[in-house]
Amino acid sequence: MAAQLQKEAQMRQNLLADVAHELRTPLTVLQGNLRAMLDDVYPLNKSEVAHLYDQTRHLNRLVNDLRELAQAEAHQLPLMRQETDLIVLVDAAVDSFAPIAEEHSIQLERLLPAQKVLVCVDRARMTQVLQNLLSNALRHTPRAGQITVGVSQDNGKARISVCDSGDGIEAAQLPYLFDRFYRTDRARDRDSGGAGLGLAIVRALTELHNGNVFVSSRGTGHGTTFTVELPLWEDAEC
Repeated sequence: MAAQLQKEAQMRQNLLADVAHELRTPLTVLQGNLRAMLDDVYPLNKSEVAHLYDQTRHLNRLVNDLRELAQAEAHQLPLMRQETDLIVLVDAAVDSFAPIAEEHSIQLERLLPAQKVLVCVDRARMTQVLQNLLSNALRHTPRAGQITVGVSQDNGKARISVCDSGDGIEAAQLPYLFDRFYRTDRARDRDSGGAGLGLAIVRALTELHNGNVFVSSRGTGHGTTFTVELPLWEDAEC
């Protein structure tokens, strides 16, 4: 019991340290640039203000992600579940990322069955799961790479897979990918806008739907596959 309490206290301490670190970077940029403008080091022009505005958007996104993650993990995030064809949901999510993939010369493929795959989900939250997985795949897939999104069903389960031909992940890192603020490459992810919360949110929202999420990779340079598993409509609590 004492060991468990100590572990939970350490986790809270680590979380606070991570949050402080994530907030400090954009705040330092904001403070430094505003100070420079006040001292007439930088001109007060539209491009500089736009840069500062981007930093405030990053902060706002980080705070919103933290709030949603905390609510989901505490099972306090309300869900508006309804019967949903997973293929339609996945199709729409992939469509929204197609222009970004094309811009980076990344091939975005779909492997979708002809028949409906019915689940009972909050469509907005499950779209968020898909967007986080696609965003993660795009962030780690090089130009001329490929991302394949698939949907399947068997044994009372619906499955979504997002497979990329990107960086790949060492086996030792796989168990930590869904932890808050975890990064396989901290510097790269921070530069590309990742706060290390996207996959933690994927896990929390999936579990809130009585589902599971898995990750596999054959190692560095061999790509990564994320799989979301959900109860089919007839087995779901809707």
